[in-house]
Amino acid sequence: MGKKKIKEEFDINALAIQYGKYYNIKRNKKESDYDYRSRVSGELRKQGKPIEAHEAFSGRLYDDPNQGNWGPMTGIFGAVAKAVQGVEYSPNDYERQIGDDLCAGQLVKSKRNDRGLINIVGILGPDGAIDIIEKLRE
Repeated sequence: MGKKKIKEEFDINALAIQYGKYYNIKRNKKESDYDYRSRVSGELRKQGKPIEAHEAFSGRLYDDPNQGNWGPMTGIFGAVAKAVQGVEYSPNDYERQIGDDLCAGQLVKSKRNDRGLINIVGILGPDGAIDIIEKLRE
């Protein structure tokens, strides 16, 4: 008998649920999966954890090769680019900052002259890029 191939389903909400439990972000009654995932990612962004925030929102880890164009690395690029420019488009709306980061990250990825930033993040890794953000905020 041949081995039966099991197709693993991707659960976009799994990381948000995991981070929600780890960081004690309780789910509201009747809160949809999307709303909870968005709120968890916003709360993590508020806590200064943009890597985890973008992982929770996308459901993918930063080093996942299947993260696509809107995965956590796009958001991390955007967060770093905004910090380097000293810009925060939605300073009091942390859930919206996730979207802002993703849009800024797409711009960074699409412009040839911003390849330096992508290379820096590539060399330092996401944690190193977040260190840059923290130094620029001081």
